[in-house]
Amino acid sequence: MDTTTLLWTLAATISAGAQVFISKIVAHEHRDAAFNGMMMYGISGAIAALILIAHPWPHDWLLGALLGIFAGSIHSLGNYIRIESLKHIESVIYFPLNKLLGPLVVVVAAVVWFGDALTLREYIGIALSLTVPLFLISAGEHHRQKNLRFGLVLMVQSTILTSVSVLFSKEALVRTSDVLFIIGAAQLAGTLCSMAILSKQKGVRTMVSHIDRRDISLGLITGILAFASTYTLFEALSTGLVSIVYVIQAHYILIPIVLAVWWYKEHMNIRKGIAIVVSLLAISVLYSG
Repeated sequence: MDTTTLLWTLAATISAGAQVFISKIVAHEHRDAAFNGMMMYGISGAIAALILIAHPWPHDWLLGALLGIFAGSIHSLGNYIRIESLKHIESVIYFPLNKLLGPLVVVVAAVVWFGDALTLREYIGIALSLTVPLFLISAGEHHRQKNLRFGLVLMVQSTILTSVSVLFSKEALVRTSDVLFIIGAAQLAGTLCSMAILSKQKGVRTMVSHIDRRDISLGLITGILAFASTYTLFEALSTGLVSIVYVIQAHYILIPIVLAVWWYKEHMNIRKGIAIVVSLLAISVLYSG
């Protein structure tokens, strides 16, 4: 991995961690996950659209648009399910398991699908990365969960969906190396899917009647962070191996966990500190690999 790809990946990691913490706030306050998703994709897509006004479309735009739309649609569903899962289990359970399963899915698929040729050092870095989530959970955590089994089912569903969306985003970037265009297509699809979920839940006439200023402000913040995290991730994916980029970006789980411990007084122990150290070591190994 070259330095430029690493910097894009680290930027994606930080912005994704901040974005997911806002999702935690939405879940903690039992706010509407579908509305937040609609705002997230809508604001992010609007930013991309404004930039695209003066940006020429790629010659192979149709295939890129279709892949981006598919990636955005399944990511939207995965994002909605993620917030619903966080209403039943704490972030200290959800994110470690999410980022243990997700990178495994992406690495295996990347080797098979994209033919990622990984070195021994990179496999060691990936293995180190996968140990980080294991430090973040313990047997005693389940006593604090509202509905552990249902929350875990939702976690698996959201993880698979968001992982697959990353793979289709990478395929879109391979076919059409226009980051802003693909973001615009993906976020448009995400907005429409979130609107469909919201209208199904609340009805078309009453889909926003329950929304207050807090929902709107959280949605705006989520949208801005979503554009930042998506743009930087796509830039990293456009030049780097999806298996390495996604594994490093998955370390963003440490950001919402630490913030949740500080903000919501969620459970914290020395294992979290060890996880941070191992995380930094794993990123160092992957960068130098």
